[in-house]
Amino acid sequence: MTGKPVEYALFPRLLRDPLTIGDGRGKIEILHETASVVLKRSTSTKGVFRGLHRQVAPFEQTKIIRVISGSIFDFVTDPNIDGDPIWYSKVTPADQWIRIAPHLAHGFYALEDVVFEYFCEGRYAEDAEESWFVAPLIQKALNLGDMQLSDKDKAGAPLQRKVQAVTGEHPEERRQP
Repeated sequence: MTGKPVEYALFPRLLRDPLTIGDGRGKIEILHETASVVLKRSTSTKGVFRGLHRQVAPFEQTKIIRVISGSIFDFVTDPNIDGDPIWYSKVTPADQWIRIAPHLAHGFYALEDVVFEYFCEGRYAEDAEESWFVAPLIQKALNLGDMQLSDKDKAGAPLQRKVQAVTGEHPEERRQP
């Protein structure tokens, strides 16, 4: 057999030149995107806080996340349940993939420089995103140093919740509807 190898539709290649958006806090690369899924890789410098965010109907997203290098505090809460804590746990590369249900607001704090990947089931729609401003609450509860936030994260709706460590399994797994 001679000639160029065939790229089969069943095994499409990821984007050779991914869309990259960044600033002094890090960057995000869109590695693959279709009408129903998105694969992203982000880098964040130590002290960056991202979140809390979620998308609402009809653009909900289930996220499957993992840390490639570095470590984070990972945060989730269900904004629709009064009194639901902001759950957190430390996540490292050893934790592999973690599923975050679409009804949960999600964010993370980079404990060190971090490379983070996430697979989203459902397309991103900026107009369908909800954001909550919880950085000062988390900073105080966990005695964290300075936090670097985006303007979007600073403009989120304030959300006052208890910050609670996960004991046992990750709340994203045990709190699925």
